[in-house]
Amino acid sequence: MVKIEKKKIGNKGFYYLSEQIKIGKKFKKIQVYIGKNIPKDLSVFYSRLEKKEIHIVLNNISDIFNIERGLIDTYKKIEKTRIQFKYLFLNSSEKNESIFWRDFAIKFIFESNSIEGSRLSEKEVENIVKKNYIKKSLDRKEIIEVENSIKAFKKIKESKFRLNQNSIKELHEIIVNNLGIETGYKKSKIIVNNKETCSPEKVRSEMTRLIKWWQSERKKKVNQFLLAIKFHQKFELIHPFSDGNGRVGRLILNWMLLKYDYKIILFKNNNRRKYFSTLNSADENRNNKLYRYSVDVYKNTYKEMT
Repeated sequence: MVKIEKKKIGNKGFYYLSEQIKIGKKFKKIQVYIGKNIPKDLSVFYSRLEKKEIHIVLNNISDIFNIERGLIDTYKKIEKTRIQFKYLFLNSSEKNESIFWRDFAIKFIFESNSIEGSRLSEKEVENIVKKNYIKKSLDRKEIIEVENSIKAFKKIKESKFRLNQNSIKELHEIIVNNLGIETGYKKSKIIVNNKETCSPEKVRSEMTRLIKWWQSERKKKVNQFLLAIKFHQKFELIHPFSDGNGRVGRLILNWMLLKYDYKIILFKNNNRRKYFSTLNSADENRNNKLYRYSVDVYKNTYKEMT
């Protein structure tokens, strides 16, 4: 946690902005000098501390994670973006943070629903989220989809969501509420992109296995961003519901990133082919394409939201 520390040398006080960062099993203290007085605007000092943290973390990346072969640059890009997000929020007012989350919710709902075929524009989604004027010509079903997505986004952002089968099914129920889509796990076989997904009778056991796998892996010396991406791919391959799998999966993915301070990721409809093709590659145990693509999306998410 970043804090201001005062050091006394003789009768004089000197102020520093400091932080403890974990490198492997140890903690390292980093700090930047502020001055003899604390200024109202600390942004320049946050920026200096951010650069220090990025430098130290990237230079010690192999001590922090068990890095998969050929992915050291990918790990560095992830951690640099994570730290950038960290300082973005540290140096943000409560009002600006609230605006950030509202704006991201609009973009996330627009893009996630568009990937699944929604024809609403981002402005139309924004009007629904902000409860502004909504055109009477809009499809009522698509309005409900947005309203459901708002509730689902709030659930993963604000409530104490826990990863288990009941909570995942509850999230799905919110997403498909009043849309005429069956709730609970699927009852018939589903083909996605010419690929057969998990058979209905195996969904429960496969979901149990997936959640246990994540619970076990997250305790290891792994990068939580890449673990969340891999979970997302495995979840979409199981395809547990008759509809709404993508929207639920991307919500869970962002919940995982929030849980481990990686914040957010925004997959976009205009790159849906790349998104699906890299997921398909990972289905065949070619994970690196998905990892590298997801890191690019992560970096672009940061740039777009700042």
